[in-house]
Amino acid sequence: MDRLDAGQSPCRSAGYEGLIAVELARVLVAAQRGDAAEALRRHSTVVRREGWRRLPAEYRGAYLVDVARAYLQVGDLRGAARALVDADSVAPAEVRCRPLARTVIADVARAQPAPAGVARLATLVGLTR
Repeated sequence: MDRLDAGQSPCRSAGYEGLIAVELARVLVAAQRGDAAEALRRHSTVVRREGWRRLPAEYRGAYLVDVARAYLQVGDLRGAARALVDADSVAPAEVRCRPLARTVIADVARAQPAPAGVARLATLVGLTR
């Protein structure tokens, strides 16, 4: 995270979007390092910040798909489903066309019964009929 901390000062001049981008990167790095609990703690804070909604929809959608994976890492199917459904409402193409999203949808849809919204997404992307 040291590089992210070092990158924060130049982002201050970029406004809220720059700061939010650094925070999103921290979430994703924590998840990639296997610290899903830390990633989700940071996630709950970053999405409440002012700059979150100012980010392009595609960024938010792709980020939420990655957050759904973090929820899966901690065994929270409902959280993963919520992140996927939110991603689809923000940027449908990120969810319906991105291979990683299809994988996460399939993982969540395997739960019986599949969480609300995910069964619909699984059908939309051709994973189920």
